[in-house]
Amino acid sequence: MGKRMRKGAENEPGIRLWEKAAHTLELPAAMLANVAHMELHGNTQVLVEGGGNILEYNPETIRVKTGKMVTRFCGRGLQIKCLSEDALLVEGFLTGIEFLP
Repeated sequence: MGKRMRKGAENEPGIRLWEKAAHTLELPAAMLANVAHMELHGNTQVLVEGGGNILEYNPETIRVKTGKMVTRFCGRGLQIKCLSEDALLVEGFLTGIEFLP
């Protein structure tokens, strides 16, 4: 989950504007920092929120632009089961997840 600031921390020096906004809106800071949020369900399903363009798609590899990086899912029988503007659901037998610059 998103990092929570302690009460009164929003006025401390060094706190970024997006962190203050996330605290005020009660959102995870990652949502406003252009960082993807991923939830793994065992090794057969991963939900990616904040994902962008699909760069590669085949049964062994799915590469997705996620914020400032690219995330590569490796495995067997991989499929994108659900796709929306800001999220996707990858299913199959996951053997690895790589974060690429």
